[in-house]
Amino acid sequence: MKTKIKVWLFILAVGLLSQCKKEPLAKVTIPDDNFLNALIEQGVDSNGDGIITPFEAYKVTFLDVSGESISDLTGIEAFVNLDWLLCSNNQLTTLDVSNNTALIILYCSNNQLTTLDVSNNYALDELDCSNNQLTTLDVSNNTALIKLECSNNQLTTLDVSNNTALYELFCHNNQLTSLDVSNNNLSALDCSNNQLTSLDVSNTHFYYPLDCSNNQLTTLDVSNTDLGQLICSNNQLTTLDVSNNTRLHRLDCSNNQLTSLDISNNTALEMLALRDMPP
Repeated sequence: MKTKIKVWLFILAVGLLSQCKKEPLAKVTIPDDNFLNALIEQGVDSNGDGIITPFEAYKVTFLDVSGESISDLTGIEAFVNLDWLLCSNNQLTTLDVSNNTALIILYCSNNQLTTLDVSNNYALDELDCSNNQLTTLDVSNNTALIKLECSNNQLTTLDVSNNTALYELFCHNNQLTSLDVSNNNLSALDCSNNQLTSLDVSNTHFYYPLDCSNNQLTTLDVSNTDLGQLICSNNQLTTLDVSNNTRLHRLDCSNNQLTSLDISNNTALEMLALRDMPP
């Protein structure tokens, strides 16, 4: 009797093992061959079987797939522990990082993105989404953001009022009509080539150039003392007060409507450009 039981148990075990062998190995769905090949080349496929398993994706914290001719990043949602995602210089039209909540750095510039949702990425420190086709960008949940590059898009509005840690902002070559940086202690700002009519940067402390050229500015408040370089050319300014900017060493206010400019306090000034001014 015991022998028969052992035989039946053996048969059952063999059956279960054979059934297990028929079950396909769990894998991450990655329809874009260029994305899959880039992952394999970077060693994400740790066992060399040509597929990416959820566990293999789970272990990855840094991923650079820039310039790999990728048009679809489906599968990135499995990389839940990613700190860094670099996917610039591809052909992406969509990018879903809603599941990548550990992201600190996201570089997705030079693609064809029309939308980008980073509302779940609360830990994001740096975002570079420049040179895309974005018409809107919501960074209100990204309160840890230190650096934002969103230049060369089609943005008409940009709200950075919640981004109090923001240190560098590059939003040039858009269609912005207003920009409020009163809550941001910026060290660098390039908002050139927009449609701004006014700009108040009196609360900021710039260590790098402030470039607000090629807008429609009629007023510009730069009454902070740290400003070293100011480029405000090609606007409609009729007055400009730089009396508080004692550290100013470069000033370009060409092609405005200024009839006078007092630089008596700007003793550190090394370069002054006043081209194409009213007589």
